[in-house]
Amino acid sequence: MVLLAAMLIVGGCSKESGQTAPAPTFEWTTEIPAEGPSFVVPDTKFELTYTAGHVASVEVGGLAEGWSAKVDPAAGRIEVSATADAATQTTLKITATGENGERLSPSVALYCLNAFDDPKGVFVLNEGNMTTENGSLTWISPEGYVVDDAYKAVNGTELGNVAQDMDFCDGRIYIISQNGDTNPNGTTFENDGMLVVVDARTLKRTAAFTKEQLPGLDWPTHVAVLDEQHIYLRDNACIHRFDAKAGTLTKVEGSDGAPKSRFVKMNDKVYTYKSGAFCYVYELSAASDAVTRYRLPFSGMDCPINELRGIQGADDGRMWVMSFGFGKTAINKFDLSTQKVVQRQISVQPEAGSSGVTFVARGNDLYYADGVTLHHLPFDESGDLAADTGLKAEQSLVDLSSLDKSAAQLYNGLGIHPVTGCLYANTIKSFPLYTQNTIWSFDLAAGTGTPAARYDNYTNFPAGFYFPTGRE
Repeated sequence: MVLLAAMLIVGGCSKESGQTAPAPTFEWTTEIPAEGPSFVVPDTKFELTYTAGHVASVEVGGLAEGWSAKVDPAAGRIEVSATADAATQTTLKITATGENGERLSPSVALYCLNAFDDPKGVFVLNEGNMTTENGSLTWISPEGYVVDDAYKAVNGTELGNVAQDMDFCDGRIYIISQNGDTNPNGTTFENDGMLVVVDARTLKRTAAFTKEQLPGLDWPTHVAVLDEQHIYLRDNACIHRFDAKAGTLTKVEGSDGAPKSRFVKMNDKVYTYKSGAFCYVYELSAASDAVTRYRLPFSGMDCPINELRGIQGADDGRMWVMSFGFGKTAINKFDLSTQKVVQRQISVQPEAGSSGVTFVARGNDLYYADGVTLHHLPFDESGDLAADTGLKAEQSLVDLSSLDKSAAQLYNGLGIHPVTGCLYANTIKSFPLYTQNTIWSFDLAAGTGTPAARYDNYTNFPAGFYFPTGRE
């Protein structure tokens, strides 16, 4: 942010005295973004202050529908407000008329924070520093504007300490934090609790549950929601079903040791997995408080499945599964009904991070990272191909550190936008220097040599990318 001054000094003559009249001046004392608009929360007053010299009047105009502005010349203040249904963008045009008749015409670009459900937008959930910070929610608008903490901007309060995951359901967003209002060191934070529910369009808080209202949860990390009575929360012990109407927590039988990994939702069901001597995909549904297990094949595979590294839903109703065994990493397309698997081996073993997102999928294109190098596997499921053909098909896209030496470490998983197709990644310089960070966006159709966009120094230990499910 920089202080912009809108100043114009011009000469004039007084018709009465014949002397040169003082030139008018107008200067903002409010910080105005050097690039992009000033953000305005609907139904709140947004104040712009200024100093003016030798100005007879200040008038405002040019605002779009739903916007209004009022000038208080004695205080050097312009109060701006927007309704909940105001036009998203507008420009406030000011006319400052000097005592000599000369006019100055500064302007301010304005953006109303009244809609966060545009399907081309992007959320980045931030954990925050466990010892000093609450979680936060960054919003990247379809135009590429960044709201650093959209939740706080709208509600005036903050998310819980170490925000971990969020999910969309029935016009709401559910956000889970690991610690709520007290971290493991016993430090108490001012925030809205462990589970926060907001309106998906406005981000206004509709409900919040503290750690005391969710007794028995041990560091919850992931959330998936089918409805208000089926809110699934994974913690260090198992998966719990939270009924927000009744305020009750029920253990989902058979879910002990569920991995620290983001849930998958498909066909009104929730999925996670279990690694071990035998590997399973777990299915949760509103019909039962017990998991249904789908076992992955153990023998007869080109790439043995001894460990599961992550899952994603496939467009055709099958399940993408990343597996590891006997030194081989593979991406599998798994049919839950027939338990048949199509495998393609890849060359690296991606890290899951705290988000549990080892890879992302769009159609039959899979994306994953080895350190800060991004890879792409075009998955060919032809039946006559061996698993190791994936090694030849695999493509290395970009080494982020070659674009910026500060991009030394990937922090949590990638994101692939379901509408724009852009690939997203978060990097930090190091754990101690986490405030030096970048959100990267690549338009895959245009190539990955140059990012489509990059946003520097906005994140605070990002938990991952999330994309609005669209306007209902």
